[in-house]
Amino acid sequence: MSRGYAALPGIAAALGFWCGCAATPPAQRASAPLVTPGLAPSAAERAAVPSARAPEPALPPTAPDLQLEVAQVLSLPVSSIALGEGTRVAVLSDPPQVGDERGFHALPLPASLRAKAGEVDDVRIYFGRDNEPRIMGTRRAGNIERPIYWRHTTAAGWRDGREEIGQLGGPAAAGLWGVLGAVDPELVCRAGALCIIKRISGWKTAPAGAEPRQVVLQNGVLWGLSASGISSIDAHGWALAIPAPAWAEPRAFWATEGEAWVSTEHELFRFHEGAWSAVPLPLPEPTSFWGLTATSVWLAGKGGVAHFDGQSFRTNVVPGQMRIIVGRANGEIWFGGSSGLFRAVAGPVR
Repeated sequence: MSRGYAALPGIAAALGFWCGCAATPPAQRASAPLVTPGLAPSAAERAAVPSARAPEPALPPTAPDLQLEVAQVLSLPVSSIALGEGTRVAVLSDPPQVGDERGFHALPLPASLRAKAGEVDDVRIYFGRDNEPRIMGTRRAGNIERPIYWRHTTAAGWRDGREEIGQLGGPAAAGLWGVLGAVDPELVCRAGALCIIKRISGWKTAPAGAEPRQVVLQNGVLWGLSASGISSIDAHGWALAIPAPAWAEPRAFWATEGEAWVSTEHELFRFHEGAWSAVPLPLPEPTSFWGLTATSVWLAGKGGVAHFDGQSFRTNVVPGQMRIIVGRANGEIWFGGSSGLFRAVAGPVR
């Protein structure tokens, strides 16, 4: 157990601070591909969508370097992070962890829930409305998929919590995907079936479509990524909002009204002023975005994290492959990957 967020204070000095250094070129050797859902667009769809513009030249820094002190909090490999109310943080590691400003402690999975030989889990961690963790996703065994929706309570630990998701909690052989949290709306979907759009005021259902999507919630709007582009959802289902350019399989994205970022294994694309542009990578193999505004977007990837201020990226080297980055409006940033969990504090997001 750590004794507070700055559990390893010596790491901050070792990692240094943010700088306006030149972008790092992409790695030449690809890492193992991440599991990224999405249906490839048809030939007709690709013909109807223009390719991205040529890469824009890197813009020079236009503001003072962002001074950001980084501290390592956990040394376990991390694949997912959730931020709850107050200072609550949940981490998908082995075992899962939960913490606050007082420190972290393990939430071990019971043997009955752990994957067995031949099973592979594609899951993420979230907080529910009760500020307790949830784990949601898919368990695969060969060609068979099973839903995972586990709920943690202080009294009982981890258990199957599918009673929380209505008709999607049944035994159908398909995984779950979406986004959970204290902010409306939550979304739980099963490909080929339906999505439940959960608000405090009530639930609505919508067609889920044939394939899973990556999902982000931004300013009250649910956005979903597939290989054909970025869509929004309402009671009628998913509607394509930003068609994709000619890109390889997308790995991660961030979107808001009229603005979007999408990364592939070795490419970065920005949607701005009605068009896509290929942008030089600020770090290799980007895997995760987080942001509250179009002029403050964070990116995590191999060897570090980067911040876009509306004009240019500034990078910070952190050991290992970063997998996930999340944050709060007060400037608290959390990121994690193969080398552990890290916390930093920047200025408040405006």
